[in-house]
Amino acid sequence: MLKLTPQQVSDVAQLPDQTLRHWRKVLPPLVGLNGYAPCFSPGDALALLVVRYLVKAMGISVATLAPASADLFSLCRSTSWPLLADRLLVVDVQNGSVHALDRDASFGVPVIVIPMRAFAERLQAAWASSFPSDDQLSLQFPLSLDTPPARIANA
Repeated sequence: MLKLTPQQVSDVAQLPDQTLRHWRKVLPPLVGLNGYAPCFSPGDALALLVVRYLVKAMGISVATLAPASADLFSLCRSTSWPLLADRLLVVDVQNGSVHALDRDASFGVPVIVIPMRAFAERLQAAWASSFPSDDQLSLQFPLSLDTPPARIANA
């Protein structure tokens, strides 16, 4: 399974290093992901994009999101990007939960509904730009193979 370094996940999620360092202490799913070695999944990067949006655009503190982060990271880690891109996530800050929106959902408390397409596309774009096409070499196959003639039994 592909793993990203803290620097790569910071770049993809557009987070300063200090912010990621702080969030690793505050968000339970990130506790224990320390050091400089690759330890983040692409799902972690996707979840961090969502957290960044909720913190930066909606003004919700990361500590307030901590209880819901377990569901968010679990969902992003276990569901493929293309599938999540077509989904809406429901963030229930009051009850500390996140789930994919069901067709016949009803809510007793205010919730935040997040369309995931923009986040999945941002992750895909960052992923694609990190591997420039010039760096990929084409495979050179031989034009023909020289194989020895088959030996006939008892010949």
